Amino acid sequence: MCPKSESEGAMMRVGRELVHKDSEETMLVATLEEVRPDNYLARLRAVGEPILAPEVGVGAASGPRAVTSPTLLGLEVTRQLGLLMGHRAGGIPLDWAFLLNEISFQGSDAFALGIATRAADMSAAVHISDARVHAGRCDQMTANAVFELDGELVATGSGSFRCIPRRTYEALRRQQLRAPRRADATTGGALNEVSVIGTDLQANLGWPSANRLIFDHDVDHVPGMLFAQAGIEAHEHLTGEPPHDVSLVCPRFAEIGEVVSISARRFGKQVATAAAQADESVAEVKCAS
Repeated sequence: MCPKSESEGAMMRVGRELVHKDSEETMLVATLEEVRPDNYLARLRAVGEPILAPEVGVGAASGPRAVTSPTLLGLEVTRQLGLLMGHRAGGIPLDWAFLLNEISFQGSDAFALGIATRAADMSAAVHISDARVHAGRCDQMTANAVFELDGELVATGSGSFRCIPRRTYEALRRQQLRAPRRADATTGGALNEVSVIGTDLQANLGWPSANRLIFDHDVDHVPGMLFAQAGIEAHEHLTGEPPHDVSLVCPRFAEIGEVVSISARRFGKQVATAAAQADESVAEVKCAS
């Protein structure tokens, strides 16, 4: 169980700093209320980012455009709920760093339509599990979310992370913070130089900085959500369908400005995508239609 906060039981409006966003347009959570210990009810915000249908097909040459898909939105709102739980329920200071272990989202057609047109009517029941308390703060936890619209379950999500003090993070990333690296923006989606042969795809990771959901603020490493977008696009290339389910694991940091190779393989309506940098695994994404 996480330590108690002073505002226990009260509904609170969610500020940008609690979900690590610089602009309100990319915030997906509006309010949060504790309904019982370690259980919360969140209300979502209307989505300002346009949701467009990617132009894809099996082996399509054009590929997806740099847009925000409903599945990526589901994964991102799950991520934001995890950050919010860390600060609100776990007592984690705002300047601490969150290190994502793994995150997953399982959606539906009802969620895809609802998040695009009725996000403000959607709620998420959030439950905290596997919390580890150290010195009065949760430094590791898992947040599990159940999304409802009109009283019907439309999606589920789960994210686990650990948290470290800002000073520890700065020591860990000292070289990258002292000499920040830049990447050249790409105009397509998360995949560049795509090659599809049968059930296999090869590509390089792009840098679609126009996607504000992913690139809302400065970063010193490749964002995990960019890998999720790459996996979603790989799934669309290989199956011709948008995925409803996605899971992401990031075993280590990927550095900005260095080539990240993407390889994906289709198994029926499932696609497994791997990202590697300097021959080391930096992310694994699994998607299913």
